[in-house]
Amino acid sequence: MNLSYNAWKTFCECPKKYYFKYRLKEAPTVPQNDYFALYGCLVERFFTMFSNIWRFNSPYMPENVIREKTARLYEDLLATSTVIWNAPFVKFSRQDILAQAQTDICAIMDSHNQNFFFNTQSEIDIKVSTSVGIDLTGRIDFIHENPLDKRILLFDGKGTDKIGKNIDPNQILFYSLLYYFHFKRIPDEVGFFYYRFNEFYPVHIDMETINTLRAKVSLDIKDIASKTFWEARPCTKACKYCDYRNTCIERLERASKRRKKSKMNIQEEGTVTLFGL
Repeated sequence: MNLSYNAWKTFCECPKKYYFKYRLKEAPTVPQNDYFALYGCLVERFFTMFSNIWRFNSPYMPENVIREKTARLYEDLLATSTVIWNAPFVKFSRQDILAQAQTDICAIMDSHNQNFFFNTQSEIDIKVSTSVGIDLTGRIDFIHENPLDKRILLFDGKGTDKIGKNIDPNQILFYSLLYYFHFKRIPDEVGFFYYRFNEFYPVHIDMETINTLRAKVSLDIKDIASKTFWEARPCTKACKYCDYRNTCIERLERASKRRKKSKMNIQEEGTVTLFGL
């Protein structure tokens, strides 16, 4: 059995969701829409290909080639994605997303003079075995080694348009923990790289941080291994994007109670007492 960062996070948020998704592998009851993931996946695919393959073929990639290769990657991505373009939250067309990704990739390549990626590996898979039969697994977006001082930079790419919002520092620390187990050292620097802004957002790391996370993950692994009842933990944040929110009894009951409470508040606020009559 494997435990990735996403699986671990899901278990911490809602054991029942974890059980449905990673144990039973139940199909989602909410229609899939990959719209929000298109931009980030496209940019990440380009830098994965450039870091792992294309950089060995040519010392420099001109802008017209960057745009051409990105367009081809986009067609492949769309072919394997499910996008409901007429959904109410869709603001940009498929061409808008491609154009933005091409512009941002060119800006990143230009600002780093492409040399940065000569010493970068992308999409590195790491698996760590545990004593309870659950393997920790992760796919690290980027590992960069400075050729001069051999310092290691480990970072995760983000396609969001809001810096610092809706990110979990434990994500990059989880990958750092895997790196530590595998290479017997922690990265010198970790963080998130925002493609749209060409900006790095650092996350603090030291051995104390890693040991604290290690203890937390160890307890959760033991809990998962021995668990027989998978309770639901309905809350606004966890339920909002849950694949099973339409059929989860606990979530539906919670929503019903909130609606009744809201209706009662509206009735109380609308009551007027006329004195003297």
